[in-house]
Amino acid sequence: MKARHILIPSLFLALAGSAMAQSTAPAAATAGTPSADPFVQKRQADADAKAEYKQQKKAAKQEYKADRKAAKAQLKQEKMDSTAQRNEALATSPAAKTDNSH
Repeated sequence: MKARHILIPSLFLALAGSAMAQSTAPAAATAGTPSADPFVQKRQADADAKAEYKQQKKAAKQEYKADRKAAKAQLKQEKMDSTAQRNEALATSPAAKTDNSH
């Protein structure tokens, strides 16, 4: 009885392993040759379109990141200029007297 419990799962694993090994070989062999099957052509066209979309999306994301980095640097520079201008204005103006009589 115990042998059957061990034998059945191991048989399924062996069959699944051989099925996976067989499923990758035909796909790799037919990747370079065009097929007359319309379903295969559609699948290949979809894969090509998906790859093109991913490439365009990646390029757009890189452009966005570059623009964002430039905008951040510009904002930082404007902030530094504004702070320097404020500090200069405060340094040249006479200090206002505060009322400490509270």
